[in-house]
Amino acid sequence: MKKIFSFLAAAMFCLAANATDYYFAGDANGWSNNNASFKFVEVDGVLTVTVPDLFGTFKVTEDGNWHPQHGGFGEGDKIKFGEDFDLSNCDGTNDIANLGIDLPEGDYRYKDAKLTLTITGDKLTLKLVSGTLYDHSVVPATYQLVGAFQGWDSNAGVEFEDKDGVLTATVADLNGTFKVIQDKSWDHQWATTWGTKAGLEMNKPYEMGGKGDEGTSGDPANLALANPFGGYKNAVLTLTVGEKMVLTLTAGEFYVVENDWHIPGAQLGWDNTEAQRFSPVAGQENTFERLEAEFGGEFKVVYGNWGVEFGANAAGDAAQPNVPYVMTYPCAGNLKVADDAVLEDVTITITVDYEKAEVTLLLATETTGVEDVKTAATAVKRIENGQLVILKNGIRYNVLGAQMK
Repeated sequence: MKKIFSFLAAAMFCLAANATDYYFAGDANGWSNNNASFKFVEVDGVLTVTVPDLFGTFKVTEDGNWHPQHGGFGEGDKIKFGEDFDLSNCDGTNDIANLGIDLPEGDYRYKDAKLTLTITGDKLTLKLVSGTLYDHSVVPATYQLVGAFQGWDSNAGVEFEDKDGVLTATVADLNGTFKVIQDKSWDHQWATTWGTKAGLEMNKPYEMGGKGDEGTSGDPANLALANPFGGYKNAVLTLTVGEKMVLTLTAGEFYVVENDWHIPGAQLGWDNTEAQRFSPVAGQENTFERLEAEFGGEFKVVYGNWGVEFGANAAGDAAQPNVPYVMTYPCAGNLKVADDAVLEDVTITITVDYEKAEVTLLLATETTGVEDVKTAATAVKRIENGQLVILKNGIRYNVLGAQMK
């Protein structure tokens, strides 16, 4: 008996370990295919999921992946309340038709909709077993802040609540990029201004760009803080709703996010790893450098891993050897070495002003490009009291190109 029990226990364990997880993925949850809140779980022996606000179209996915996926047999297929619907199956890489919900004409939805999933061999049968039908058009609109700080989950955004007549949201840690959405749906969203693409500053009202504004058909780009180097703890934001959607950051404790500096490009490779990383300069605050035997081509300076990029301030800009170049955020594209030169024995130095979001770049070198005819060197680098000094035509300069006494 003991052996039989052990065998059954092992068999049950193997079945559980290889069980498939099924997820609801659709308009009602921002098309997330792996949101734990929309996973079918066993309730009284039946796989069940509850969708707080069911509308639009959807599919059923497996194990948090887009394939296999299950849905309609053709565009326009809909499930009806209380009736079984045998889903179509797709095990390959091609998407299948989305499945809709049979609803009355108008802006109707189901509140707290409960769906069950029955599996019989290879057949998956879906049923809408309960939910409250309501007219969404008469419900006051709600607004949420979603972004990198909360995983871009449209159903778990920070709600703007009426506080003394002002729509207000408080975010414990505001960082990265973000948007404002309406009714937990991507159908209505506001973010970066289409024209300026500026960032959000403290106590400066920001007129956001909306989906379809200014003759556009796409979504507005994600909005970021004007200062790309940090975030705000306990950030307080207000929202003014009208013809123009205005977002204002009214309070918060600014902090700098610690990250490495890299210089990806044609010479060192377009990546942000040890091969492109700057090293801090001892005794010089916010100063970093690299020593390269050869350096040329296009490049950027990156804070972190493509999160914040510095490059050319204008299209076609080039960095001259031994001349400081002030890079600002956001950049206009890749920067390059002037005259398409490849420099020899170059010290690449950056000095960062975190408050102004400026990076001053210096390509300090004694020679011309390796592809050019060599000329007599007119500049000499040397270390004095632990500091790099450039001696040129009898005049001493620091790494930023400023004349020294």
